[in-house]
Amino acid sequence: MKWKKVSGLLLAMLLSVSNVSYAEDIENTEETYESEILENLGNEGKEEEQIPEQSTDGQEKGHIPEERQDRGGVSEEPKGITQTLEEHQGTGQTEDQDSSAEIVWGMGRGITSQTQNSENDQFAPISSGLKIVKMETALKNKLEAYIKKNKGAMNSGKLIKQGQIQNTKSAFYEYENMMVFTSDYGTYTVQLPLLNTFISGGSVESIGVPVEEQTINSGKSYQKFEKGVLSCNVTKQADTLVVRRNNVYYFKNTLSNGVADKVVTYGRVGDKVLIGDWNGDGIDTLCVRRGNVYYFKNSLSGGVADKVVTYGRVGDEVLTGDWDGDGIDTLCVRRGNVYYFKNSISGGVADRAITYGRTGDKVLSGDWDGDSLDTLCVRRGNEYYFKNSISGGVADTMIRYGWTNDAVLVGDWNKDSLDTLCVRRQNAYYIKNTIKSGVADKTVLYGRTNDVAYAGVWTAPPKIEEINAQRLNFNNSHGFACSQLTQAYAGNSINSTSFRKSALTTHMDGSGNEIQYCAYYDYDGTIILARRINSEEWTYQWTDFKGNVEDAHNSISLAVDGAGYLHMAWSQHAGGLMYAKSEGPGTMTMLGGQMIGTLEDRVTYPEFYVQPSGDMFFLYRNGSSGNGNLILNKYTVSAERWQRVQDNLISGEDRISPYWQACVDGAGRLHISWVWRETGDASTNYNMSYTVSADTSGTTFLNSSGETQVLPITESSAEVICTIPKKSSLINQTSMTTDEEDKPYIISYWRVKDVVQYNVIRFTGEQWIIYNTDIRNSNFELSGTGTRQLPCARPQVLVNGTGNVADIYVLFRDEERGGKASIAKLGLQDMEIITKKMIDITDSSLEEWEPNYDIALWNQSKKINIFMQKEYFSVDGNTDKSQKEYIYVADLTSFLNK
Repeated sequence: MKWKKVSGLLLAMLLSVSNVSYAEDIENTEETYESEILENLGNEGKEEEQIPEQSTDGQEKGHIPEERQDRGGVSEEPKGITQTLEEHQGTGQTEDQDSSAEIVWGMGRGITSQTQNSENDQFAPISSGLKIVKMETALKNKLEAYIKKNKGAMNSGKLIKQGQIQNTKSAFYEYENMMVFTSDYGTYTVQLPLLNTFISGGSVESIGVPVEEQTINSGKSYQKFEKGVLSCNVTKQADTLVVRRNNVYYFKNTLSNGVADKVVTYGRVGDKVLIGDWNGDGIDTLCVRRGNVYYFKNSLSGGVADKVVTYGRVGDEVLTGDWDGDGIDTLCVRRGNVYYFKNSISGGVADRAITYGRTGDKVLSGDWDGDSLDTLCVRRGNEYYFKNSISGGVADTMIRYGWTNDAVLVGDWNKDSLDTLCVRRQNAYYIKNTIKSGVADKTVLYGRTNDVAYAGVWTAPPKIEEINAQRLNFNNSHGFACSQLTQAYAGNSINSTSFRKSALTTHMDGSGNEIQYCAYYDYDGTIILARRINSEEWTYQWTDFKGNVEDAHNSISLAVDGAGYLHMAWSQHAGGLMYAKSEGPGTMTMLGGQMIGTLEDRVTYPEFYVQPSGDMFFLYRNGSSGNGNLILNKYTVSAERWQRVQDNLISGEDRISPYWQACVDGAGRLHISWVWRETGDASTNYNMSYTVSADTSGTTFLNSSGETQVLPITESSAEVICTIPKKSSLINQTSMTTDEEDKPYIISYWRVKDVVQYNVIRFTGEQWIIYNTDIRNSNFELSGTGTRQLPCARPQVLVNGTGNVADIYVLFRDEERGGKASIAKLGLQDMEIITKKMIDITDSSLEEWEPNYDIALWNQSKKINIFMQKEYFSVDGNTDKSQKEYIYVADLTSFLNK
């Protein structure tokens, strides 16, 4: 661009600007500026080839002499258009170092008396209307009849409370270890450990009442409720002891001496007894054997057996274990050194037979390597030969432990998923927590010398306490529509961190229905999916997938392809790629799988970007902070598969790494902007660069001048659209979007003139303009590694329209506004950005929440839906899972028209 065009733009802008934020406060300058501008305008065009000439002191004509920059001089020229970042920061860099026509500074008019605000707005919580009242007699009778019928199979504990849900025919009893509901759907129990999932999600208010009994399959418990399907892993507690005296069993729930926690009478005095988890509920129970008939009990209680099976021969030696990893213990009969395994509690032919060891060996069974499969160990005196697979051959491990004549028990004594040995001498138990020789790790005295002893898990995990999650108050004065979902983990910002692409996403089906999906972590790391159609009620699916919530980098990203399949990637911080795709269009049943298979070993920041065609880009970093490269995959709907497009799109050359934000424009091109980081320390973020794909394929990338870039893009070849030094509190991974002409907008924050400020970077098609919004007033230092506690969240930007008539929307959370969720509307007047409205969405702090909006819904329908949760700060690695808060989705679309 010619210098005179920039000059003309500057002069036109100055005519229209009465408040110049980058200029120092100057009195009585307006008249001088106007006269100088008008004079220059009168000369505009007289010399077509006019270029800046050098003055006698070596400066360009038009350069402000130093004496004219005296703050008291009325002829001081306003800074702004070509002022460098370093001048704003007071670093002393000269204007000549960054005054090209392609990159210029605009100005901002921050919060003024004309800015609409929330001073008089009204706020209120979302009310579910649920109220517990005294139970009707008819409902009480239903519950009592059910409990009487099933009492023998229940481990209920004490009754805690009871009640009826007002204006419904639903009522419940809540016990220490379970709940029983009756409703129009029937009468059903919610048992541990699934009860904890129910409580953590918000119980009846969020999930409704059960509509079926729970089922257990492959180590997971499932149960259908009014608003979706809950599931959880059946995790066992540590093994403890039970002693038998005749047909009376004394169960101890801890590895300690003292009185038994439970006493049960079952079977006959002469019965042989086996211990196992016969139904996969995580609790071991009894089976008595009489010849080759087995009487299985699924609860720690007396009475009639729940199942009777005939298997094998009368003289068979019998072992129990989970031979196929489905969470259910079954039988194995031994004849000499041949073992016949059965994978179901049934008669008939064995599912597998192997030969192992010698005929005279004593044999134990257990999970010796933590793979959820029980295998064999043969004992010869005090030597133990462990096998980690159900096969013959040489033992995998051999140890010596205890004495030759010791009685031996097997159990997972410390809940580490590994079975180990315990030798018994009279009523003393010497427990080893590793498969090693040496001194016992723990010694316990229990029972009498002549007791028969067994090991097992007799209790479910303890019931969690119900959390009184805070109900957010939402702004009721602007027509916002807010929905409350279930409770979820809130111990860090993992559920709302800015680099989720996306937390919330919408697909328009063939009938024009808007199907919206949401994903977040429960307190134990289980991924919850939520779904609604046309803003109606949410339904839920507790998936079979989990993530590590101790690190806020392990966020979940969602997208829906053009055929309606849901895609999900999650829980990666320099770890292996975790990816799943829905079983079918419109469903929340997810099937785990592989995306490509290469360069997926050190993945962080997985992000989906959906193109207008329904095809998708997938970006992620492979490597580590300060040493990682940007990878690009593409999913094609017609082929229903992923392919690698770029193994190394942006390279840190093994010394730095890019931290990016991206978007797809209306033509399906991928825009990427990024800062570089030198180390894991956030203070080493610097510079803002940009590239865009030449087309929808992602095979070729251009700079903003349309020049093809050599790939991979490196620091030396990258287009720098804003020079930002290190230690500028420059945040990484914010947001970018495009306007209706596919021109990119980027928002970030960094220090400008001693204030960490929200800055908007816009490309006009000819030049980059950097606008200081002038919204913030305070400074802070951004530094350190890992998840940081941020005074202001990473903002998100949306643009409606184009050019000077574009409306720019900013979603943010800032301690200057009390940490509330807020939205601002900004407008452009040539080189100036003006804050027109700034509204608080909530009336209280959301702590560490960062805004995340439904990009697909915005692109399709220009609706603003945002994902919200109050979240707390914790350093990476925090193991406390007790903090839970509600998830919300707020529809702010009405803000567009105000």
